[in-house]
Amino acid sequence: MKRNATIVDIATHLGITPSAVSKAFSDHPRISAATKARVIKAATQLGYVPNGLATGLRKGRSGLIGVVVPGIHYSFFSTAIKGIEEQVTANGYNVIIVQSRDSYELERNQLQNLLRAQVEGIIASIAINTKNYTPFKEVALRVPVVLFDRTFSRSGLSQVTIDDFQGAVSAIEHLISMGYKRIAHIAGFSHMRPFSKRIEGYKYALNKHGLRFRREYIFECAPNSNEGEFAMEHLLNLKTPPDAIFAASDYLAYGAIQVAIKNGFKIPKDLGFVGFSNEEFSGQITPSISTIEQYSERLGSIAANLLIDQLAVEKKGGDYVIQKVVIAPKLIVRQSSLRK
Repeated sequence: MKRNATIVDIATHLGITPSAVSKAFSDHPRISAATKARVIKAATQLGYVPNGLATGLRKGRSGLIGVVVPGIHYSFFSTAIKGIEEQVTANGYNVIIVQSRDSYELERNQLQNLLRAQVEGIIASIAINTKNYTPFKEVALRVPVVLFDRTFSRSGLSQVTIDDFQGAVSAIEHLISMGYKRIAHIAGFSHMRPFSKRIEGYKYALNKHGLRFRREYIFECAPNSNEGEFAMEHLLNLKTPPDAIFAASDYLAYGAIQVAIKNGFKIPKDLGFVGFSNEEFSGQITPSISTIEQYSERLGSIAANLLIDQLAVEKKGGDYVIQKVVIAPKLIVRQSSLRK
């Protein structure tokens, strides 16, 4: 198989140095127009194909945007990536996607990997175990960073979120309207901004409607189905168990529902459930799960556009103003909470 011609081959063919050939390709001002023309002609004759990434780096850009998400197996994040990728590619960039797997250590390493790959900017949703946000702040000193969904307060970074507080209020008010009075919250970890806002909304809605807040009704955990099962078993063993569950994710709601069914509860007659995020499966199982729509694709699209705008401003030498976008959520009522 014939190998591709290299810069050295062109230099040998023309009797000049490889450095001169490289400078000719990068349009260096010290290389004469005549030499540049000879290099281009020789490259064509020899079948030289330039490395697009290397050429971009010589011009001060890689054309790459890094995306960090907890996991692509979540439909929320895979759909958000779709929104990001469509906007990024439409603006002439390519995407590198990495997963933190909800690990702080892996997340920190992935951020460094993206910098080594010469990305021009990063879009990220923070790992559930991350409490130290210094790596993001350090990375933001080198390239623009935009956060979406899982963010942290006072970050000094542009971010796009759903109104998690209002989403929680909508969920609780719906459950109250269905006649539920002892509403528990299977929450995400409160050090994460979206989950802390959902806890705040939960408490606010109970107080607004004159329902007692019971500290034992809040169970913080990682947002997966196994944790949902464990949390539900704990709540059902309380002296006064709840008659409804507001879960911080659809995965938590799913796990909790399985435990309720195994224990003989009829849903939604005995126990009502509302999840969060409108994962793809939540409308396909029985009972289908009432949930809060987060508009993940839209979140991704807006995050991408914020980053592209920031890159454009910085390339012109301007000062970019940090943007914070909050999207209104939507309650989707399904079988798990709809008392007839």
